[in-house]
Amino acid sequence: MKSEDDERFTGLMCMMAENFNDEISEAGLKMRFGMLQVFTIKQVEMACKKILATRTYNKMPPIAEFIKAIQGPTPQIEDIAETQANFVISQVRKLGSWRTPVFVDPITRDLMNTRFNFKSLCQQAESDMQWFAKQFKEAYRAYDITDKHKQIEMTGKLKKLVSGIGG
Repeated sequence: MKSEDDERFTGLMCMMAENFNDEISEAGLKMRFGMLQVFTIKQVEMACKKILATRTYNKMPPIAEFIKAIQGPTPQIEDIAETQANFVISQVRKLGSWRTPVFVDPITRDLMNTRFNFKSLCQQAESDMQWFAKQFKEAYRAYDITDKHKQIEMTGKLKKLVSGIGG
């Protein structure tokens, strides 16, 4: 938002306060404007409408609810795992075993380099893909929980350097 949106923003917040039979102070308005100024006034207006339509509060909602209404819910690990499993399967269909896919997602990349073999996957029957998807999603969730993807892999030079320590 820009400074010229201040009046419109104030109107929106007063409307929200009125709807929730609440009051909003000058300091509260400034704080809300400061926290929400990274968004456009249109986005804030749409968030207000969404909050009003799905009323879950008996008083003026916190700023986090406005941000959530604008950005949408945070994707859950199950959703990400499903999306990544579908992406791997689409790469099998698109590239086949004669080309190498590029996996941007670090967990998918690591799973496809350590646990699953892309070329072997390409040779599976279409009916077996549902089993791959199930196993992949379970492995993805487990990998995310253990935070294994945050560990550092050692290169050849680093392994050589570390092997000489303490010995």
